[in-house]
Amino acid sequence: MIIILTVLTAVVLYVISHKFNEVILNPSKQLMINQVNRDLNYVKDTPEKDSLQILIKDYITGIRHVDDLSDKSLDTFIDSLHEALRDSTIDSREYKMLYSILKRKAVK
Repeated sequence: MIIILTVLTAVVLYVISHKFNEVILNPSKQLMINQVNRDLNYVKDTPEKDSLQILIKDYITGIRHVDDLSDKSLDTFIDSLHEALRDSTIDSREYKMLYSILKRKAVK
């Protein structure tokens, strides 16, 4: 029993340390992109909306580690995005604000 538990633990640790991106992170990225597209689906079509979708997609595809998802600036971005989406329109001021938050996050 101890041998089976040891082997099982080793396999789990191997998958987490070597295959995490492949097994968990990369599929999660696509789910996040799909969710953002669904959330923005009801927003009025504007160049700012298109730019925001591209910006968010580029940011999500650039995530390399789970630690990138647990940051206060990302929470700030999400809160600001929800605030900007209340009126179903993304104007240039809102886009610039969201852009600056994500770009600061990308620089860190």
